[in-house]
Amino acid sequence: MGQCFSDTASLTDFVNRPGVEDKQLTAEDIKRGLGLTAKHLKSKKKQITVVAVGGAINTILLRSRASTADVDFFSVDAANNPVLRDGIKSAAKSMQLGEGWMNNHTALFIAPNTKTNLYNEAISDGVVIFDEPGLKVLAAPWMYCLVAKLEKAGKRGNAKSYDMSDASQYLIQESKRRGTKIKVADIEAKAIAYGAKIQEAQIKELKALCGGYIEG
Repeated sequence: MGQCFSDTASLTDFVNRPGVEDKQLTAEDIKRGLGLTAKHLKSKKKQITVVAVGGAINTILLRSRASTADVDFFSVDAANNPVLRDGIKSAAKSMQLGEGWMNNHTALFIAPNTKTNLYNEAISDGVVIFDEPGLKVLAAPWMYCLVAKLEKAGKRGNAKSYDMSDASQYLIQESKRRGTKIKVADIEAKAIAYGAKIQEAQIKELKALCGGYIEG
């Protein structure tokens, strides 16, 4: 997952890149921003579904964080990127935010086939973060969220203090979805499937944080 799957020439196909924001986004901020984006899309007679990854899930859905820096997402509907970009910019202007408040930079690090599979899985799971005419935002599959966060938590200079807390929330959600404990072997298999590198230290910490939801 650390590998970039896009070259410089294709970056124009992406909606936005993350930047330094003036403020952290609360759940209410995110809802307002998504609402303004949805209003713009509706005015253009568009209905777009995107998949969120990272802190927005913890902030707006799980409520395990008070705020997040931005809304990370991906989609498979490149044809609608321009109108979505305009909607994001419009919301940013109204809320006095940087355009990177909502960005799909995360898509650069997901292989195209994997992205399509994850998108379809998110549609099937149907974990809704936001849904208004014009825009629907779904949570990425819990196992993908977990593996991605574990990889990030193990990277020096990139890890955040909340990474393992976020990871534990994703593990709990997946365990509840399955109705059973999650095997370490399953996590390791998903890491391989997603091209992620996770370390034993993060697995041990995950067990310490939520041992009742993990085994092996």
